[in-house]
Amino acid sequence: MSLKLKSNPSRWRFLLLFAGLIWGVGQTVLASVPPETKVQAVLIWGTDESKPTGKSLKEVDTKLREKLGKIFKWQNYFEVSRQNSGALPGKSQVIKLSEDCSVDIKILPDNTAEVKLMGKGKAIVTRRHSLTKPDALVLAGDDKNNTAWFVVLNFN
Repeated sequence: MSLKLKSNPSRWRFLLLFAGLIWGVGQTVLASVPPETKVQAVLIWGTDESKPTGKSLKEVDTKLREKLGKIFKWQNYFEVSRQNSGALPGKSQVIKLSEDCSVDIKILPDNTAEVKLMGKGKAIVTRRHSLTKPDALVLAGDDKNNTAWFVVLNFN
């Protein structure tokens, strides 16, 4: 018994159209999600006092200080730590900024970052930030002695 392939033009057109559609959708999905999102996280301390002696703090750059100064009340802003990392879509990436502070970042399919700010191992706040916005995400909170801390996240 031999099998003959019947040539049915409409069936072949349908299969080619269907294959092209699947390929096009796949390319669109792959193009919309970058393979890795670069993240820069900076932990900042805001205070009205001068830099404490013996601490390895440095003043934040002028541009960031002016930006923070327009919104917040402190005279001085010091960088405590800075970390650069990459975040893959759908996977959590934890960036540790100090003994007590870290951020858990997850890149979602809609080109959004979900950020959980962790303090002493507990979730303090969760925010979503569109990766299409050029602005940094700033998370802040009060600290002891009328000071504050900030986590500034830049995505690119």
